[in-house]
Amino acid sequence: MRVLPKLKLKHKITLSIALLVLVVVVAVNLVFLAGSVHQQLQDTFDHANFLAQEIYNELGQELAAAYQQGAMPAGPDALAQFFQGRAQSPALASLFSAGIGYNGTIRDVALVSPQGLVVMDSNPLLEGQPQPRRRLMSEVLDSGIWHQVQAVVGAEAIYSVSLATEVQQRPLGTISVGVDTVLLRQALFARLHQLMLYGGLIVLIATALAWGLSDLALAPLNAISVQLDRLRSPAHAAASAAGSEKGDELGRVQSKIQLLGEEIADARQVYSALQENVGQLLQGLDEGLLLFDAKGQCVMASAAAPQLLNLPFSSLAGRSVADLFPGDSSLDRAVRSAVREGASLEPVQAERNAGARPLLARLDVVRDGGGQPGALLTVRDAEPVHRLEGELELARRLSAVGRLTRGVAHEVKNPLNAMALHLDLLRAKAASSGNGLQSGMQPHLQVLSHEIERLDRVVRTFLDFSRPVELQLKPTDLSELARGVAQLAEAEAASLGLRIVVRAPQPGPRAWVDRDLVEQALLNLINNGLQAMQPAAAGCRLDLEVESEAGFAAVRVRDQGPGVPAEHRDRIFDLYFTTRSTGTGIGLAMAARTMQLHHGSIELEPPGVVPGASFLLRFPRRAQETGGGAGA
Repeated sequence: MRVLPKLKLKHKITLSIALLVLVVVVAVNLVFLAGSVHQQLQDTFDHANFLAQEIYNELGQELAAAYQQGAMPAGPDALAQFFQGRAQSPALASLFSAGIGYNGTIRDVALVSPQGLVVMDSNPLLEGQPQPRRRLMSEVLDSGIWHQVQAVVGAEAIYSVSLATEVQQRPLGTISVGVDTVLLRQALFARLHQLMLYGGLIVLIATALAWGLSDLALAPLNAISVQLDRLRSPAHAAASAAGSEKGDELGRVQSKIQLLGEEIADARQVYSALQENVGQLLQGLDEGLLLFDAKGQCVMASAAAPQLLNLPFSSLAGRSVADLFPGDSSLDRAVRSAVREGASLEPVQAERNAGARPLLARLDVVRDGGGQPGALLTVRDAEPVHRLEGELELARRLSAVGRLTRGVAHEVKNPLNAMALHLDLLRAKAASSGNGLQSGMQPHLQVLSHEIERLDRVVRTFLDFSRPVELQLKPTDLSELARGVAQLAEAEAASLGLRIVVRAPQPGPRAWVDRDLVEQALLNLINNGLQAMQPAAAGCRLDLEVESEAGFAAVRVRDQGPGVPAEHRDRIFDLYFTTRSTGTGIGLAMAARTMQLHHGSIELEPPGVVPGASFLLRFPRRAQETGGGAGA
């Protein structure tokens, strides 16, 4: 079976318009046909009726003339004889011929006697014969249009238009005009044929116009198809090029829209996955990120941004830079100006509000796929940065001290050994020389021996400080460790009239530490705090607090002594730096070194309302230790 090729849209449009015009033409012709049938019947009836009236008038004139001329026969049959004699009337014969010749739809004209015999007919052969029974044409006119059409286009029939005549209430005869439907149909079809000719011409003209204008009508579809090809990716466009050429213009556009919809769906899935990944990434950032578009509207924000800027998270997206930074601080003015001008902003430290924590802000200009400039604002807390810089500086100083101590220990150790050896020889010679000499030199020898031992202890301290330490790390409950250290120092505190208060959750946060080193570091801090509070009144306390931070476990040692002077805060962790006459300057340096070995930090916190020194030790926690207070 042969399959017909699919029509193109142009052919469909042309064929549809042609069929539509054809239907309109046919409908108009049918309406015209119905109207023409009725009009033709009415015109024919009027003409036939007019012809009958003329014949009636002529009969009246001839009857009047016969009475005037005395030619009227006498007797009761005078009217019948007069009517029978009308067959020879030239005037009536002329009217019969003129009526048939003037209107081609009239079949015949006749005078019929009261007995039904044809007295005079346009066809002389029918004279003297009975008049055939015919349906009145007035009945056809009174019926519906469908019956009128059936009467004209159906089988041949002759309808009659009759006019009865009377004289002195006596019937004279009937004037009958016969109308043939064949003649009506011929006259009607002549007019309808002309109308159909014009209708066919209109259909042809409409088809030609539709064929020519279809290109103009389809031009937008072709433009849409071209735009769709531009929107689609080259890979998809090349893969579907063969398929898109099949079918008509509308089918190709529909196919391209479907393919473009599939690409958009794929892109939406990729975008959703990317948006989710970006959201997870932004949630994990400690920095505050704000992305502004070319109009200065915030389109994306990280989870840390509302906390740093003290704004509700739900109100960031969709707000302008002027709404987010409306203040008169240097930071607000700089960010507003940089975003509006599309200029980069070098890292700047400022406070949004008086007394608030300082922020570090940087703004970078970014551009989207269309080349529109946007801005990426990065905001971070300045305190951790400064703390990290301080820890790096401390590590640098400790490293320098370590190098120095190794060199000093190496240079001093050998002379000390020689001095101790010769001191022993000198003591032996003094002992053999006599009691007087020995008793006189003994105090000096003891001083020399004590100083040499002290120098040797200092050198050992240097070596211990600079020697690599192998840590014995174990998961440790810092609350339990703090309580143990407090018990070790309670006796010393009680002897000074002081007390140690431990504030630690049970169970406490856990961290991997070398217990011995951390205990010694805490003891050094506690002893320093107790000695700092010794001149104060009895009843002062030293607070030992354990708490959890984000990713860290912290231990705070806070005393109520005079605190650390501002000019000494930068050197407090230097080896051998001390402000007490009896201090060694080793305890804080060893504590700092212990925290450095644990990859943690030690910080002298800023002075608060209550006087005293507060040291904060932070221990990093592993991922499995951050789930709860005492997670292992």
